[in-house]
Amino acid sequence: MGNQESMDNDAKSTSLEGVDFDKLGSILFRSIPVMALLIILTLSISTIAIRYTKQLFKSTSTLQLDIKSEAKVLGFKSFDDDINNLAREIEIIKSKLFLNKVVDALKYDVSYFQYGDILYEERYGSSPFEIHVIECAPGMYNRPIDLEIVDKAQYKLSYEFSGSTFERTFHFMDTISSEGLKFYIELSPEYAKEVGNRYFFTLNTHTNTLDYINKNLTVEPLDFKANTITISFKDHTRQKAMDIVHAIDTLYLYYTQLEKNKANNQKINFLNEQLNQTEEKLTELENYFENFTIDNKTTDLGANLSRTIVLLEQLDSQRFSIRKKIEAYNDAYDDIIAEKELSLNPADVSVFSNEMKQDFARLNILSQEKEILLISYNKNTLAYQKKEQEVNTLKERLIQYIKTSRNKLSDNLEELKSRRRKLEAEFVELPSKRTEYSKTERYYGLYEEFYLTLMKNKAEFELAEAGTVTDFKILSSASSPSTPISPNRVIYYGIGLVAGLLLSFIFVGVRYVLNNKINSQQELERLSSAFVLGSVPFYAKGKNMATRLVVNNNLKSEISEAFRSIRTNLEFLNNRGEKPVIAITSTISGEGKTFVAANLGGIISLLNSKVVLVDLDMRKPRFHEIFEDTNTNKGLSTILIRKHKIEECIHTTNLENLDYIPAGPIPPNPSELILGGPFEELMAHLKSKYDVIIIDTPPVGLVTDGVHALKIASIPIYVIRADFSKKVFLNHVNRMIKVHKLNNLSLVLNSVRGSSADTYGHGYYDDKPPTKVSKLKRLFQS
Repeated sequence: MGNQESMDNDAKSTSLEGVDFDKLGSILFRSIPVMALLIILTLSISTIAIRYTKQLFKSTSTLQLDIKSEAKVLGFKSFDDDINNLAREIEIIKSKLFLNKVVDALKYDVSYFQYGDILYEERYGSSPFEIHVIECAPGMYNRPIDLEIVDKAQYKLSYEFSGSTFERTFHFMDTISSEGLKFYIELSPEYAKEVGNRYFFTLNTHTNTLDYINKNLTVEPLDFKANTITISFKDHTRQKAMDIVHAIDTLYLYYTQLEKNKANNQKINFLNEQLNQTEEKLTELENYFENFTIDNKTTDLGANLSRTIVLLEQLDSQRFSIRKKIEAYNDAYDDIIAEKELSLNPADVSVFSNEMKQDFARLNILSQEKEILLISYNKNTLAYQKKEQEVNTLKERLIQYIKTSRNKLSDNLEELKSRRRKLEAEFVELPSKRTEYSKTERYYGLYEEFYLTLMKNKAEFELAEAGTVTDFKILSSASSPSTPISPNRVIYYGIGLVAGLLLSFIFVGVRYVLNNKINSQQELERLSSAFVLGSVPFYAKGKNMATRLVVNNNLKSEISEAFRSIRTNLEFLNNRGEKPVIAITSTISGEGKTFVAANLGGIISLLNSKVVLVDLDMRKPRFHEIFEDTNTNKGLSTILIRKHKIEECIHTTNLENLDYIPAGPIPPNPSELILGGPFEELMAHLKSKYDVIIIDTPPVGLVTDGVHALKIASIPIYVIRADFSKKVFLNHVNRMIKVHKLNNLSLVLNSVRGSSADTYGHGYYDDKPPTKVSKLKRLFQS
């Protein structure tokens, strides 16, 4: 029991969180050829992508902005200190105003292309023909027009327009008018007949060319301290990219030269701007003095203090009067809403106008008349409803008037409060106002002196430089790119390599997840509670595939050592001192139980122990093939029907202590023969003559013949074949332990894969000779 727990712990140590690293390593090792193929495939795809991706070139130039600030000539610094000259010039270059001039200078009205097998190539500067457009309808712009040169005199033109195809042959230099397009084509003098080449051209609009340049143009600062910028342009044609950058550099120098010609106006405008700003400041200060005098009524702050106190008292009196009026309006409003008789207090009479007083009196009279009518009439009568409507109309008018008047009084009250707060603030600020007034007087004197200085300088420096003027130098002209920036071979091959590795790992992961077969002894120990006797390595097939007794050929071979290890473990299991009866079975055919039985018997017989092999698999016997015995007329089946004696059916082998009993003729009822008395007699006889009995039983997953032999055996052995037997086969093992009480059932892992190319084993009931499995096919077997 302790050994079992130790093996369980060892098995668990090879697995981390459910991952069997031994199995994963085995699958990874066997997947190396496929992984190599995947990496080669992805790298090949990268090579194809590089081959059929249009090359992209980048031309670059460097400009230096020499900033000359000459505002000090006028005796003062520029007020516009926050201007970022570098960013401003970059935006000028990228502006549509400047790029429009570039488009006009390039005259890039027609683009010429040549068809290839997969891609097409622009024939910039090397077109075998030239288009001269006279007129062009808007619908013909940005549309490919195919052209095929027939010979030096003729060409074929074809294009689609409005759903129809236009195709016709013309002569060079002939003027063509078709579908709103008028042009003629001139053949280049350097044209050399290129067999099989096809061309097409497009007519570019000004807007399309502008968008194209703006999309591929990059202007970036290079060094802020050195005031340098880089201008770069990307295109599939290196010469075209260089020409566009050169055009931008040249035009920008010309553009700055035009700006320099405006220096005189800039000087005058600059001085006028400064004069206007100073004049506005002086006007602002003068307005301050005026407002100060108007607001304070005097420049004498002592007299202004007394006046402020008087004004505060007046405001308090006005606020009290307004509050009384609001209260009078509120009382009248409440009486109207409550339909009480309106009675004005003597103190409130002056609040209301004569018209309102009359309306109050009239409302009282109408209300009384309504009450009188109610005595004689019903509320639904016309006279009462008319009187009530008259009363309601008058009430609404009075209520509206009261609300309006009350709102006005409230606004007046708020205004008085605001004025009082303002006076209180002024009263508090009177000491600081004097200081502010004195300071403003000093500023006014300075600005007045500054204004006079500007006037003098304007007359004196009318032709002098002013403001900021930029001067530019081309530090590096447009470069001719020698290598494309795209496709980047390193990046493409890197992506291909990473994709190959990723696909390889996915392939290994899928094989690992889909692998439902037992691969190693550690996995077998982890999945089953039965004791594992050991494992048998690969058996490489020789020319004679029927010969499977291999332990006698090379006693020092790996497979012989494996069977010796199993033989040693069997000695520990047979601790009762009885002659062991070993029954060997498997789940299905092809797992190598016969191979294990024969070689286990052979290795035990080398210890001078007499061993007999019994072929109990009477449906598909194999022992006669192993020992190259052609006599199958007698054997176990004839012993059980008492046709032959036991001694007659025992066959010897080339090993001195190893005998075997073949299955004999195939009977129709093997199960009934095994359960009969003759089988028990056979076992008793063999125990008296041999030290070890090894029984090769039929697969218990297919038939139940071998279950009886397993029960009577002192050591039942269950053979599992690595990389062949499925994990679900262990359900048979566990079921036999529980149902048939075979607690001493042991396992042997057969045909553990190593590095051999060919492996042992083929279909148990397959009469056809085993066919050679290709290495590639075996890589996908898991």
